[in-house]
Amino acid sequence: MSSSEHDVGSWAEAVANLHASTAHDPGDIRRAYEAIALVWSAYGFQDAPFEVLQLLVNASEVGYLAALSDIRRGRLDGEIEMWRPDVGER
Repeated sequence: MSSSEHDVGSWAEAVANLHASTAHDPGDIRRAYEAIALVWSAYGFQDAPFEVLQLLVNASEVGYLAALSDIRRGRLDGEIEMWRPDVGER
C-alpha cells in the first residue's frame, strides 16, 4: 500500500484535531509533552518527515491525555490500588 503526501497530511490533520479536542488542561498538556518527549528521545526515530513525526507525537500525547482523564474520573481506581498498593496507605 502506498500513501501520498496528501494522505499523510489528512491523517496528520485528523490526529491534530483529535489532540486539540483532548487537550484541555495546560498542566496535563505539559505533562503529556514531557512524557512523550522522553519516550521519543529514547526511541531515536528522528528520520521521518516532520509531518509524520508530529502525527506520531500528537497521537502518543492523545493517549497520555486520555489516560490522565481516566485517572481523574476514577475509571482506574481499582487498578491503581492493584499496581500501587502503597498509594492507599498515605
